Amino acid sequence: MEKIARTARLISDRLETGLNWTVIFFTAVMLIVVLLGIISRAGFNAAFHWSEELGRYTMIYAGCLGIGLALKRGLHVGIAIAVKRFPPNIALTCDIIGRILITIFLVVMTMQGIALCEIVSMRTSPTMGFNMVWVFIITPITCILQLIFLALMTIEDIADGTIKRKSLVLRPHNIEFE
Repeated sequence: MEKIARTARLISDRLETGLNWTVIFFTAVMLIVVLLGIISRAGFNAAFHWSEELGRYTMIYAGCLGIGLALKRGLHVGIAIAVKRFPPNIALTCDIIGRILITIFLVVMTMQGIALCEIVSMRTSPTMGFNMVWVFIITPITCILQLIFLALMTIEDIADGTIKRKSLVLRPHNIEFE
């Protein structure tokens, strides 16, 4: 069981690292594109018409992918504050119910995100002219990543026997909530 927990932790950590760099990339692209747009308008009185649209889409990607990182790190603030105040047995019950509800929500969101991609597949972005599926595909991608993180964390918690001591939302991190 310890090997299973170690493997799940390793996969989860590698996925987290890759996702971290992806969020950094999209955030950097957003920053550069928005700054270019501002400089071109203010300094040269000529605008890159695509800069606002690309900046908006990269912000959406960075934010949505960051949701998976928050789940992995247990940084959903409202849930953590509430669960910390419960006795251990109630916290465990809440944790299990929470995992089930999150899974149901993410499966429904994945299916609806795919359906939305089919609806927008005939549309193009106003300024840049690419298919809008590339914008809306982030919804199912984000949900699938969260499902993977949730499954790996649950496998790890069950395999190493810490499910009773370690809550999904009370993962160790460096941020204090009070």
